[in-house]
Parts: sequence; C-alpha cells; structure tokens
Amino acid sequence: MLRASVLCCAVAGILGLAVGCTSADAKVKSRDEAVKVMNDSLVDLDKKIADLKEKAEKATGDEKTKLEAKWKDSAAKREAVKKKLEELKTAAADKWEAVKKDADSAVGELKKSIEN
Repeated sequence: MLRASVLCCAVAGILGLAVGCTSADAKVKSRDEAVKVMNDSLVDLDKKIADLKEKAEKATGDEKTKLEAKWKDSAAKREAVKKKLEELKTAAADKWEAVKKDADSAVGELKKSIEN
C-alpha cells in the first residue's frame, strides 16, 4: 500500500513536469510571493532593455532612430512597472490582489514594448 502511494506521488510529479507545471505558473498566494515573481521578471526585462539600448547605440540611420524610440518607450514603461511594484510592496492585505493585476498589466505592456 505504501509503495502504491509513493508510486502515485511520483507519477503525479512527473505528469506535472510533463504538462509544464512550474512555480511561476502556479497562482501566487501571497503578496511577498507576488513581489518576488515581479522582481524576477523585472531583472529579465532589464537585461532585454539593456540589449535594446546596446543595439540602438550600434545602429545607424533610420534603424538607430527606431531603436532609440523603442528603448526610450521601454525605459518609461519600466519606470511605470517599478512604481507598480512599490505599490504592491506596500499594498494592504485586502487590496494587494487588485494592485497585482495592475502591476501584471504594466509588466505586459513593458514586454510588448520590448518585443515589438
């Protein structure tokens, strides 16, 4: 019986991995967890913004103008995300989920500005 239980748990774990279940995909259950996830996203996006800036500095002509505009737009949206992150850190226990939705939206806009 114990072996069957252990085997079932192992199979469930493997299926979870096969389906792509990760901690980032799981629903965030606390404000602190949401802040950590957002900070991690911001670190990744900061790298992409730095790459964009580097490309803009190396480019010439119209391409340089386009990349600089894209970089400036991304930098401005990054500041908006930073502000939302600060709001999330200080949000009341009963309000943090609403603030998180706004912050997630800001992160989505930042991602779009970098990738487009």
